Amino acid sequence: MPMTSPLRIALLTTIDPVLRGTATFGIAMDDPGIVIVTHDISVRGVRRVVSDASGILEDEFSELEHACLSCAVREDLIPALQRLQALDRWTGVIVALPVTADSSPVARALHEETLRGGRLHGSHLSAVMCVIDACSIEIDALGDDYLEDRALALVEEDDRVVGEVLAPMLAHADVVVAHGSDDAAVRALALIDHLRGPGSVVERSLDTLDVGTVMSQQHQSDVALARVDPLVAAAPEAPNAHGVWTLVLESERAMHPGRLQSNLRRLANHPVRTRGHFWVPTRPAAACAWDGAGGQLSIGDHGRWGRHPRRTRLVVTGIGNEHTEIEAAFRETLLTDEELRQSWVGVDDNLDEWLNSSQ
Repeated sequence: MPMTSPLRIALLTTIDPVLRGTATFGIAMDDPGIVIVTHDISVRGVRRVVSDASGILEDEFSELEHACLSCAVREDLIPALQRLQALDRWTGVIVALPVTADSSPVARALHEETLRGGRLHGSHLSAVMCVIDACSIEIDALGDDYLEDRALALVEEDDRVVGEVLAPMLAHADVVVAHGSDDAAVRALALIDHLRGPGSVVERSLDTLDVGTVMSQQHQSDVALARVDPLVAAAPEAPNAHGVWTLVLESERAMHPGRLQSNLRRLANHPVRTRGHFWVPTRPAAACAWDGAGGQLSIGDHGRWGRHPRRTRLVVTGIGNEHTEIEAAFRETLLTDEELRQSWVGVDDNLDEWLNSSQ
């Protein structure tokens, strides 16, 4: 039997349905060797549209059988990519994920399927692209608009703000397409550089995007996942400039459980992006994740420390003058010398709501 050619697969993420449509249409028109697989999710199920320069080739709907949205996309996507590869008509696939969907679980699943023994063995996982509007990045990343306010919620009662969705997209992406960069303020472009992941690259417009270069890249799954790992919380490569700053707050000391709760507003209720990890003396084995944007904050038990050193580290990015208050609240929340010497065994920290049952 003749062997089919391996496919080059790239992922596309965005918070903007118009940008997603513009990007996929432009790519298909520019390169007839590219096929587009677009997924959308509703409360009823998953819709998959396959198209290329000739038009729509498939338009299928499947019912949503469980609550895991990324699982539903993966379960539909892998067989679809197998069929496309068997047709041997295209050299590359752009997988356009549902608007606001997280790229990391899908990219990890695709990476595993391209390895020996996987259903897509021999295929090439190229770049993960995040397409953003450079002119609105400040309000999108740091503002307090909820997804529901913009009709972008993937599920009912999704109470996240837009920045909580956009931040991991930017951090995980290999390529950030900052459409409209020529019209954006210098501060907006600097903010993009502070929010994107280390080692990623920026393309300034969809109009000048070189799809061939994107498709020739090799997605490094471990590297990309580290960019969104709260136990890594890498600082940006960009310097503080044009009114954009990133503050790295770090200590080997734990946070005092009571002062953590009383200082939450001072630490997080600002138009900033925060990410990182911390620990509390009542749960010394628990690595606690910290993730916030647009005045919202999520904290939780991230498991054990593993190979990571136990410490408290927050990376905060903003464009205002909040850094002074945030740093002061951080220092006040850490254990004092006297508190370091006392025993915390059996102390009720009142954190079960966020960190599960006490350890």
